[in-house]
Amino acid sequence: MKVFIIGSDPKTIRFLTGAVGAYARQKFVSIDTVVFKKMRDYLLTFDTPDLIFIDDNFEMKPSVENARLVRTKDMKAAVVLLSSNPERVFEAFSVKAHRFLMKPVTQADVFDAIDAYRKELYTYRVIIARTATGFRVFSSEEIFALIAEGNHTKIMTKDEVVDVLTNFTQLEDQVPAEYFYKCHRAYIVNMKHIATFDSEQLEMSNKAVVPISRRRKLDFHVRYTEFIKGHTFKE
Repeated sequence: MKVFIIGSDPKTIRFLTGAVGAYARQKFVSIDTVVFKKMRDYLLTFDTPDLIFIDDNFEMKPSVENARLVRTKDMKAAVVLLSSNPERVFEAFSVKAHRFLMKPVTQADVFDAIDAYRKELYTYRVIIARTATGFRVFSSEEIFALIAEGNHTKIMTKDEVVDVLTNFTQLEDQVPAEYFYKCHRAYIVNMKHIATFDSEQLEMSNKAVVPISRRRKLDFHVRYTEFIKGHTFKE
């Protein structure tokens, strides 16, 4: 995950970089943070961020005005505006702001903003699979597991198992790696839907049982423990 911070106030930059770093450590998430102290430098970069924090009064402009410049370059990144003026919140909609944070901003505010971004990214990831009659669209959240079966794949949801023609590897590339784990050469599970597990198998919340390969037992326990610690999102 890549986070940009656009601002020039040293105190705010230290606070934001510190808060993002603390989030990464506590949530077991790899985050690359880049600070831009001049808008020109941001506009010239070829890097593509996931999340952008924009401080108020950067280059003598409200954060929402700088966000408009950002949107001329990047319409996809989630933008978090910091502001001392509560009335600016109404303008935040015009730049499709992900969050509007009133100063003084707390670490909890930063954590909530990143949590919300990661939850939204997961929920709205669209997975497209080819079927015998056309194509079917799934959200990554509704998928419990992917099961390889020859040249076909079975997609398990809460209530059904759908046979699709898209191969296992192609679907593996589509699902978000942060949530999905390959516990066996023929099985990829959505860790959010795991109910119980032991050293040989795991049970999903829809009662389906999935095997864990012998060589992945230890890695699964480590990954799943990190996943649980890293995905205790506030509602």
